[in-house]
Parts: sequence; structure tokens; C-alpha cells
Amino acid sequence: MSDWLRWLLIALCLVLALWVVWRGRRRNSAFPGVTWTRPARKAGRRGMVVSVLGWLVVALLVAGATGGGLLWFLGWPRLPSAGQFDVAQVLDLLKIALSVVAGFGGVVLLAVNYRKQRVAEDEHDLAVQRAERETVQKFNERFGSAAEQLANDNAAVRLAGVYAMAGLGDDWADKRQVCVDVLCGYLRITREADGEDQVREAILRVIRDRTRQSGKLSWSALDFDFTGVTFENADFARRKFSGEVLFDGANFVGGVASFAGAEFGKLLSCHGTRFSAAETNFGGMTFTSGKAEFVGAEFVGEKVDFADGYLQSSSVAFFRCRFRAPAVDFSQLDFTFGRLVFDRCDFADLELDLSIGLDDQPFSLVPLLAENCRFERCRIELGRGGQGVKLADCVLDTVTVADTGEHPQTHPWPNNELRGGTSLPGHYATA
Repeated sequence: MSDWLRWLLIALCLVLALWVVWRGRRRNSAFPGVTWTRPARKAGRRGMVVSVLGWLVVALLVAGATGGGLLWFLGWPRLPSAGQFDVAQVLDLLKIALSVVAGFGGVVLLAVNYRKQRVAEDEHDLAVQRAERETVQKFNERFGSAAEQLANDNAAVRLAGVYAMAGLGDDWADKRQVCVDVLCGYLRITREADGEDQVREAILRVIRDRTRQSGKLSWSALDFDFTGVTFENADFARRKFSGEVLFDGANFVGGVASFAGAEFGKLLSCHGTRFSAAETNFGGMTFTSGKAEFVGAEFVGEKVDFADGYLQSSSVAFFRCRFRAPAVDFSQLDFTFGRLVFDRCDFADLELDLSIGLDDQPFSLVPLLAENCRFERCRIELGRGGQGVKLADCVLDTVTVADTGEHPQTHPWPNNELRGGTSLPGHYATA
């Protein structure tokens, strides 16, 4: 008898476990994104009945298992016959029966409340989804309206479209990059129309306002594609760009192109960029954990300033660039695992300041390296002994190299070709 009861209890526990698992799988589908739907009224009633019956079955199983376990623990005692109970004992048994019935009633109430809770949660989820869809629909309507304004022939309408698109970008975080791409794409379109300069300036002003280093609502983490854009008196000073910024094929004209104090993170790309403004100012710029690529770029203004910059775990590379500005300044650069490289660049008729100021700092890797470059009719200022600077496989034609001779650098300058009377101080001996 005891063995039979033991197996019965095990079977009841297995049935209970399978039922719980089945209920869980119905509640949470194994397939993400799948939502079980059913006709609302009929399915709701059927689900309520099934839920109540299920909980009653569970209650019966638990009660049976508990009672059977208790009897088994007591050694299956023999109960007295009905005639042996007095009135008080019958009343006690009646109270126990009523308590059991009340317990089953509580189970039914619990099942009903559980179903109500689930219905309320489902309704809340549907309301949230409905609100999200309505919000996205409104955003899409605003996007379409702003795009139509930007395509309008009237300059005032296009100007309104700029601010409408910018406002949408502020409000719609999920598609903020799309709004920025539209504004940058407008700049890349060549359009001759009245008031076009004001519209393009408004776009640049919107971008500048939202890329401030201390701005509350910031677009700094986004990508900006200014490929082929012509900038007149560009002002990106003290702006922060943590994403990719592309100036490929861009042209900077006017009195100044200022990036003074700007901070770049992921990528600054200047492929085929022409810096023809009177002054190109990257002074005090910061490059962090990213890279800057100047490939085939031209610097043809009056002054190019990269002084006082900070390179932290980043690389700034100039490849096949032409420097024709009379003054080019790379002095007082601060390196923290960063590097500045010139490769196959052409310097002519200029004063080049490479006094990066690393006199007392040991470096296993030269932070400023020029390879396969050509220097013609230049004066190169190296500060105190040219610490941290290395020229290799370069052509120096009619070049004056000046330094104070203090703390001479320990890296030789190998395989450089000297022409036109160019001479190097003794501590730049070639290897």
C-alpha cells in the first residue's frame, strides 16, 4: 500500500510540473515577437473557464498530495466509523469541510483575479504599442512635411524646412541620424537660387548649435557627411564630434577655416580636401581614441596652424598632401600614445615648425614621423634638439634645419637626400 501511494504522489507531482510548464509556454512563446491572438469575447470566456478549472485541479492535486502524505506519515491510521462521532466532533468535521470548500472558493477567486491581471497587462501593452505607433506616424508626417519644405522653390519655405527638420531631429532620437543625413545631403547639392546662402548658413548654424562641447541636447555622437561641400569662413571651433566626420572633396575658402579647440573622436576624414582659406586653424584640437586622415589634401592659404593639439591614443596621418602656405605650425603638440605621420607629402616655400616640445619624455615610438617626403626651400624649426621628430627617406632641397642643440634627440634620420646646400646638425646623423 505504501509503495502504491509513493508512486501516486510522484505521478501527481509530475502532472503538476507538466501543467506549470505548459502554462508558462502558453504565456511566453518560445518564438520572439510572436503574439497569440484569439477572438476577444469567446476566447476570453473560454480562457477564464480553463484557468479556473486548471487552478482547481492544481488545488485538488496539492490537497490530495498533502493529505496522502500526512496519512502515510501517520502510518495509515484506521478512522472510526460514523456512529462513533459525537455531536461536537461532527460539528468540527463540518467546520473542516466548510474550510476546505472556502479554500477551493479562494482558489477560484485567485484564478479570476489572475486572469483579470493578465487582461489588464495585455490591454496596457496594447495601449503602449498603439501610442508608439501613433507617435511614429506623427514623426513620419513631420518628416515628410519638412522634406517637402526643403525641396520648395521659395527660400523662406526652405529655411522653415531646415528648422523643422532640426526640431524633428531633436524630438525623434531613433531617427536623429536620418534627419542629420538629410541636412548634410542638402549641403552637398549644388543649387543656384535666391536666398540659398541663407538656407545653407542656417543648416550649418543648426549643426554648430547642437555640437557644442557643453550643450544639453547634443548631436555630437552622430555622423556628419560633408563630402564635396564648399565652406566659406567655416566655423567649427570648440565643437565636439564623437562619430565620423567626412570632409572628403570639400573646399574651405574665405578668410578663415576654424577648427580651433575642436574635439574629434572616431574619425576625421579629409580625402582630397582643399584648404584654401587665408588661415586654416586646427589649433588646440583634440583627437581621442580615433584617427584623422588627410589624404591628397592641399593647404594653400597663408597660414596653417595645428599648434597645441592633443593626441590621445589616436593617429593623425597626412598622405600625399601638399603644403604651400608660407607658415605651417605643428608646435607644442601633446601626445598620449598618439602619433603624427607625414607620408609622401610635399612642403615648399614655407616655414615649418615641428618643435613639439617633448624634451624630457622617453618614447619607444617616435611620435612625429616624416617618411618619403620632399622639402624644398623650407626652414624647419625643431626646438630643443628635435626630440620626438624623425625624418626618414626624405629629400631636403635648400632646407635650413634649426634647433637649439639642447637635449639632442636619440633617433637618427636615416637615408635622407640633401640637396642645394642643405646640411643637418651633427646629432641628426644618418644611419
